Amino acid sequence: MSDFTLIYGSMFSGKTTRLIEYYNHSPLSEVEKVAVKPMLDNRYAAHRISSHGGLQLPGHRISKAEELYPICNDQIKEVYIDEVQFLGSTIPDVVLGLLIQGIKVVASGLDRDYLGRPFGEMPRLMKMANNRIQLQAKCHVCGKAAHYTYRHSSSDELVLVGHTDMYESRCKIHWEEGMGHSLPDW
Repeated sequence: MSDFTLIYGSMFSGKTTRLIEYYNHSPLSEVEKVAVKPMLDNRYAAHRISSHGGLQLPGHRISKAEELYPICNDQIKEVYIDEVQFLGSTIPDVVLGLLIQGIKVVASGLDRDYLGRPFGEMPRLMKMANNRIQLQAKCHVCGKAAHYTYRHSSSDELVLVGHTDMYESRCKIHWEEGMGHSLPDW
């Protein structure tokens, strides 16, 4: 079985930048590795994985995890997945299938949603990963370490793709302050 690296943290913690760095530092040729992002991530360029800081690499867009299988031809030895939390409930099984085939997987994603809860299948993916890299951002309010994503929008939809127009990274104190009366009761 191959290696699985999971890069996770809040928004603006550098997850996509780290994913792109792993891709760029891989000794494999372009025909031996592939990068993907969820179809719903419509920020920046459609067929490119882009960091908030401007780094980019070519990438396929997929709407569900199973769409990775046809992309992974016999030459593919590494798969890079951005925004893995958006690929649905079957993503852990698909990642396991790739690992069993000997394909190395590097994925990045939000570990928590804007309500502070574990995001989708991220807890399962964290248990599966033999390399876990937790990144932290700086709190938009105080500059201290931030592990939470705060959303300015009044929408209560769980998935709402945005950038600095809607989101900030925050420390726990300033995330709770921002959430105010709408702090989740779990």
